[in-house]
Amino acid sequence: MSKLIKLEKLKSGFLKDVVVVIGFFDGVHIGHKKIIRLCVEKAKKIKGTSVVFTFDKPPLNILKRGMHKKLITSYAGKIKLIKELGVDFIVAAKFDSTFSKIEPEQFCREILIDKLNIKDLFIGEDFKFGNSASGDTNFLRNFFRSRDVNVNIIPILRIEGIPVTSTTIRKFYNKGRVEKIITFLGRLPSITGIVLHGDGRGKALGFPTANIDVFEEFVTPNDGVYLGYVNILDKKFKNVQLPSVMNIGSNPTFKGKRKWIESHIINFNEEIYGCNIKVSFLKKLRDEISFQNKEELVNQIKKDKVFAKNYDFNNIVT
Repeated sequence: MSKLIKLEKLKSGFLKDVVVVIGFFDGVHIGHKKIIRLCVEKAKKIKGTSVVFTFDKPPLNILKRGMHKKLITSYAGKIKLIKELGVDFIVAAKFDSTFSKIEPEQFCREILIDKLNIKDLFIGEDFKFGNSASGDTNFLRNFFRSRDVNVNIIPILRIEGIPVTSTTIRKFYNKGRVEKIITFLGRLPSITGIVLHGDGRGKALGFPTANIDVFEEFVTPNDGVYLGYVNILDKKFKNVQLPSVMNIGSNPTFKGKRKWIESHIINFNEEIYGCNIKVSFLKKLRDEISFQNKEELVNQIKKDKVFAKNYDFNNIVT
């Protein structure tokens, strides 16, 4: 079972024959999974210890003052996804202004050698680290050449010529390109939240919804209507996966101001206020529209619901 250790609590010499992969790993997409699995496989081959070295915050949010890069996954979500890949340990460093000023040589000596007892290192071809991002793959090759440490530089995975990166995936979110997000993540994009009371408008129109907040620190697909699933994360409902039609936006027909994710769960009438739910996106149906009146809105929702009921939900990557 994978174990999470904070860097400051890791004692030198605790880990033996360590194979390390370094990165922030936002989203834990298929490119991340590939390099982490290579690390795990190498550790098993040499009967060593596989370690993912990561950070608690996006480095760019610290390095570039005023920048706020939205996350694909929460810290807890990222750790959970990494653990599922079978790594022995996850070592998490607190990334702050002090950590950002560590020189590349100091990082290699004090952390990789002294703390981690490194034998093998896996990094992406675009990896940079240390003060002012002055360390790169060439530095690592040169530094470890005489220290009996293998440096494995893994090319960026590409799909149809497009690099599989967290930045690319954020762009897909901003354009609502859910099918691309699914391909690059290797799973359905999802958002978790607590069901809140809205204004009751959906119920009054005959289409009750489970509403959760949109959190500013995380990316969401752009405003529009989507097809997907709702998982009710409650023992009573046994984490059942329910086909749903979701709207992301602020209800322009009624001049709403608050942005929600509103999920109309197909053939479901239970009260779930206060329950934690996971909303997973499968396909974008249309942009959010400001209708002339509620009758037009109801007619369109009926069409969306018919589409959902007739959609083949089989063989979907979840």
